[in-house]
Amino acid sequence: MGDTLSKALARARHVLESLQGEPVEKTIWGSPAGKKRLAKRLVAMLPAHKTYVEPFAGSAAVLFEKAPSDVEAINDADTEIADAYRLLQKLTPASLAKLKKLPWVGDEKTFKSLFDAKPQGDVARLHRFLYLTHFSYGKLRGRSFSPNGAGVEAKTLARIEQFVPRLKRVKVYGGDYEKVVRKYDGKDTVFFLDPPYPGYNVDVGEGQFDEERFYSVLKSLKGRWLMTYGIRGKLPGLLKGSDFFVKRIRTPRTIAAMRGVGGSSVLTQLLVSNYQPTEKSLEGDGDFTLDDWQPEESPGTAPFVTTTSLLKGVAPDDERYVLGVVLEPETVDAQGDIYSAAEIRQAAHRFLEEFGGLGLMHQMRVNGHVKVLESYLAPVDFNLGEVPVRKGTWLLAVRVLSDELWGRVKDGQLTGFSIGGTARRLPEASPATEPPPSETPAADSQPEAA
Repeated sequence: MGDTLSKALARARHVLESLQGEPVEKTIWGSPAGKKRLAKRLVAMLPAHKTYVEPFAGSAAVLFEKAPSDVEAINDADTEIADAYRLLQKLTPASLAKLKKLPWVGDEKTFKSLFDAKPQGDVARLHRFLYLTHFSYGKLRGRSFSPNGAGVEAKTLARIEQFVPRLKRVKVYGGDYEKVVRKYDGKDTVFFLDPPYPGYNVDVGEGQFDEERFYSVLKSLKGRWLMTYGIRGKLPGLLKGSDFFVKRIRTPRTIAAMRGVGGSSVLTQLLVSNYQPTEKSLEGDGDFTLDDWQPEESPGTAPFVTTTSLLKGVAPDDERYVLGVVLEPETVDAQGDIYSAAEIRQAAHRFLEEFGGLGLMHQMRVNGHVKVLESYLAPVDFNLGEVPVRKGTWLLAVRVLSDELWGRVKDGQLTGFSIGGTARRLPEASPATEPPPSETPAADSQPEAA
């Protein structure tokens, strides 16, 4: 029996590794939507240059992947990130030795103590930043400790020794991107741009990002630039009407790549530049697909949010199991809209294909604190206790892992699933005309606890 079990485990590991693909090694730290997985490809797309600038550095994955240029600069609007890069540049053998003596194993008590601390001295400040970044939820340095990191030793020290020498001659800035862009713009300059993606996660600055101003900056640059961007917000529509090179890229978001964050199996982004990348650099493979893109939103789209009630107690013997209706067909919502069964089916399938995670109050991801157990469409009319469920209704069941969130569910603070997205209102067709094609209201939807 032992031999059979060992073989089964070996087969399971093989299957898991094949699903995950090549593991993605972070740079010094990870960041939301970081570009480590795409870094080699992006570097291959860059034209010849003497000056290289990343105005939205984050984890600076592309900088660390490419060969040094004559002049290099990075910037981040998050001044803590800029400060961390400067502290890394100042590291001496003695300060690195002190850093190694500090805690590097995931522990919630240590995490909370550091979160509330006001450290004095460069080593203590750098340790706090690196520890919170590594063990916080989604690498956002928020108050929530990621349970997946408990008892795990961070590889940060090894990464520091590997990557810090690359920072030696790099100029580091903190603040608004435009000041740095203007300072270094010129015919021999190349920019890699990875700005905030509006409509994805308000915790990392998307809500404040001025897309019209950014588009004006793009059009004015003398240097060449390569950009990755999300498919939501206003900028995609502006780009589609421009002369820029615009393609859609889709890459897998595997377990290895998204450890502690979860989310969709596929990440869809735009690849944009003011020059034509080489054909060879654009060749696709199993880890990268590129194709033409059409905006999913058009002028007149408007955001919507639909909230439904949680159904607790439907599985009384299954602790912390919560079931909820996400969308119900042919039912008028708070915006006065009605969703067909076909539209709901498309939204439910896209959720699993491209999202797969949950958020809290449309503000922060809670993957790891909440586990999706079931997502299904009601095949027939039926009752859940005293609640009638119509055929075609989308239901979602989750297990609440977090004590804090479970307490809020029991206390009635969290009362339902809320789904948000964008929709286009079309005038109702007259009987003599062919009705316009339906716009899927939840095409970019993300169910969240509300």
